[in-house]
Amino acid sequence: DFMIYTITTNPSLDYYLKLKDLKVGSLNRSYEETYDAAGKGVNVSKFLDKLNIRSVALGFLGGFNKEFYISLLSDYVNIQPQFTRIEDNTRINIKLMAKETTSLNALGPKITDDEFNKFKVRMNQIYDNDFVIMSGNVQKDLADKMCDVIKDLIDNNVKIILDTDDYITSKVSAYKPFLVKMDNNDIGTSKEDIVKTGREYIGKGAQYFLFSSAHTKSYLFDSTGYYVCDNTKDLQIGSNDGMIAGILWSKLKGANPLEFFGYGNAIAGGVSMLDEDVDFDQIEKIYKDLKIERIDF
Repeated sequence: DFMIYTITTNPSLDYYLKLKDLKVGSLNRSYEETYDAAGKGVNVSKFLDKLNIRSVALGFLGGFNKEFYISLLSDYVNIQPQFTRIEDNTRINIKLMAKETTSLNALGPKITDDEFNKFKVRMNQIYDNDFVIMSGNVQKDLADKMCDVIKDLIDNNVKIILDTDDYITSKVSAYKPFLVKMDNNDIGTSKEDIVKTGREYIGKGAQYFLFSSAHTKSYLFDSTGYYVCDNTKDLQIGSNDGMIAGILWSKLKGANPLEFFGYGNAIAGGVSMLDEDVDFDQIEKIYKDLKIERIDF
């Protein structure tokens, strides 16, 4: 068995304000407010929780709102928060929900050298064959340090999944991560660009390259070719993070690449961040109905 870790270096306490109408430049009053412990790595952990799989959530939390953030995660029985504590405040992102949603995202905290070294000590306790998912953007001044951490993990036979910014992904690919994931924000949606980028990252050293995006075919590349899945009609909210959770869920069952790609698509299409429960029969039905094509190089 393996343990799954998610890393979110810049998590956010998301503060949702529901408004009848957003009037820029004047007073607005909400009619409802909610909070969410957010961040892309944390979202993968939330999807894994729905699939009854344990994960450890790592990253940096601090300041006046850290305990509140942890308390929001306590609703998820399969998430073990083991964040490195920092002095600076965890960022608060404001989501103004009127006819459209307007997001005001904060820059995030400064991480000191001492704090980062504590984080590194925790990373040294991850063992071979464990999975580490590095998700979301990383603060610029941490990027090179995180590349070094990822290299050390890969040297220790830890399987790395990258769904993060281009700088880290490009630099770390030579170390042979397990999987690199991109979406339309990274490379657009043209087949030409997807195939070119997929081949490029496999050539750099990634074992698998995954392209997943709402309303577009998804692709999984390996060293000899790629799979294409036409599951574009029913992708759920947070489907990109659900795709990674689905891959890990099926890897736990010993799935081969065709199967874990298929189940990744099935979970992305059948499980929403907003659902209370997962209908596993529905997942199987989506999986069986998928049309997956294989193209060899």
